[in-house]
Amino acid sequence: MTNLQQTRPAKANDETSAIVRGILDKLSSAASPKRMLPAKCYTSAEFFEFERGQVFSYAWICVGRIEQVANPGDCISARPAGEPILVTRTPAGEVRAMAAICRHRGQVLSCAGNQRTLRCPLHYWTYDLEGRLIGAPHMGRDDVGEMRKTERLTPIKLEIWHGFIFVNLDPLAEPLAPSLAKVEPFWSGYEDADLVGIPPKLADKPLPWNWKVHVENFTDAYHPEFVHRGTHDFAPSVTADGGVVFTEMNPGDNAIVRTVPMLKPDGGMNRDGWGEDPAFPPIQTISGAQRQRLTFVLIPPSMTLVFAPNAIAFTLLSATGVEATFASSDRQTAGGWLLPRSTIELADFAERAAHVMEGGAKIWAQDVPENTGMQFGKKSRFAPEGIYGPLETTLVQFNAWLIEAYARAAQRL
Repeated sequence: MTNLQQTRPAKANDETSAIVRGILDKLSSAASPKRMLPAKCYTSAEFFEFERGQVFSYAWICVGRIEQVANPGDCISARPAGEPILVTRTPAGEVRAMAAICRHRGQVLSCAGNQRTLRCPLHYWTYDLEGRLIGAPHMGRDDVGEMRKTERLTPIKLEIWHGFIFVNLDPLAEPLAPSLAKVEPFWSGYEDADLVGIPPKLADKPLPWNWKVHVENFTDAYHPEFVHRGTHDFAPSVTADGGVVFTEMNPGDNAIVRTVPMLKPDGGMNRDGWGEDPAFPPIQTISGAQRQRLTFVLIPPSMTLVFAPNAIAFTLLSATGVEATFASSDRQTAGGWLLPRSTIELADFAERAAHVMEGGAKIWAQDVPENTGMQFGKKSRFAPEGIYGPLETTLVQFNAWLIEAYARAAQRL
């Protein structure tokens, strides 16, 4: 009986590996970003686990904002690629990330708000905010003294980019910032406005589609004219002067960028969607050109950004299953903004924020049936190989990012 039980996991792993290999073989046989990925990349639970273990675990993932750990003792919990981690502000003022796994028997640690130490709930083993073991009840003074020299919560690689906290589970990961260099010009002038981050309320219900369907919808410049009539007309992808502009995608880029014009300068979100009378006032420190366009930035696999004349809006993404994607932003939950301090201090800020969320909810309501339909269509026997048009350049760029990520991941199998 023991031998039989021991062989079952190996068999399951072999079957899973065969499914993933089959999908990767099909992908590599026609590895062109100008064609859609095989449908099973969106529908196979085995392929999703491959992504989580071999793509997400080697990617830079945004887990929050620096404002969430503003003071020594502040701490946030996150689960990039399904791994429990903690991000803390140490007494020395440094921001650290570490595995939230107790060194005793592997219990998960959590944190909330501000605290002086990190404590395992099972046996009260205690760690400082850098992850070093402090105490272990009833383990013997001498033994604890020795363990303090060696035992600490496993450090996780961390990088702060414009106040966003990114982590990477791969200790050998290349730095994040160079891979986002193409986004830097779009930040010009914004941070001169004394921006304050308002993190989004975290979603507590998964969306029933694959994470790639979600970000493809975000980055697609083709659909707004048809899906978002009445809410996106003010920022069209097609105009007499050309409309959308795509930023070139180069090897090593970890961002996909497009901009679209607005019909009038200084527009933004209001209770009806994008319009010329935004709820938040324009940012005075950005250029005239920036005040006439919206810039959409996808940083796969975990976040999106929208640079508008009056705010930067962002979404945090977390995929937990092949058809389970958590999205947290003003579209789905609340918050997710970088705003000038002067905007936040307005007496009627709460009312203005409610108008932005009302407009965002209207845009989101138009996207939900389309994302649902796209996910369902991936399961059809009639699913096409796909044809991309000139307004879908960012989808081709995202495919290129994925194909490169899958190729690296396949080498690790």
